[in-house]
Amino acid sequence: MAERKKEEKKKGGAPEYMLTYGDMMTLLLCFFVMLLSMSTIDPAKFMVAASSFQNAFSGVLKEFPTIPIHKEILTPRLGGDEQNKRMAMQAAREIQEAVKKEKLDEAIKVKVTEKGIAIKVSDPILFELGKADVKPHFAGILIEIVRIINKIPDNEIRVEGHTDDSPIHTREFPSNWELSTARAVNVIKFLHTKGGIHPSKLSAVGYGEYRPIAPNTTAENKQKNRRIEMYVEYVQKEESE
Repeated sequence: MAERKKEEKKKGGAPEYMLTYGDMMTLLLCFFVMLLSMSTIDPAKFMVAASSFQNAFSGVLKEFPTIPIHKEILTPRLGGDEQNKRMAMQAAREIQEAVKKEKLDEAIKVKVTEKGIAIKVSDPILFELGKADVKPHFAGILIEIVRIINKIPDNEIRVEGHTDDSPIHTREFPSNWELSTARAVNVIKFLHTKGGIHPSKLSAVGYGEYRPIAPNTTAENKQKNRRIEMYVEYVQKEESE
């Protein structure tokens, strides 16, 4: 009789599968509480949290669902690891701070793109009208920008030159194509000689007046169209087989 009572006691309690089921329900509850608390999403914190949940659900979910995030500075869709993405955002912020410190935030605009960082430098702080030589007083901020960019080693820099539609016809610059290209080339030469960037990472393009950002109808708009655009694009790391 005593042995039969012991067997009956052992059979009591919830089924064994309830332990696993309860753990899964707890994780799901924590997941939805986290989503509710992240109504204002910090991209960097979200990526850390997403990675943690992906590891927790390893073997349960084949793929972790992605949630689009839209902010003033977007997380760039770059190749490589998440650390490089966060470093790209940090570099953009540091460049913005350096530009603001020099009181050039109206002339130099910085943003994070889908491929890296874009820096737009408006005329006339970089060149004299109709000239292609980099102004000496701009060298300081340009070197500071290069210093920040170089914190992420795997990158390529493309410099684009743009002009307004005012015609130019000189011995040095027969058209705005030559002028815009010469300006872009002089900037990449500066990045190499003064900033120490390897030439293999640099390229220059001249678009002349053919890609305006404003109608060439006023002097103010013409000044907006006379610009240099630098695109720092982070190269995707190739995985070894």
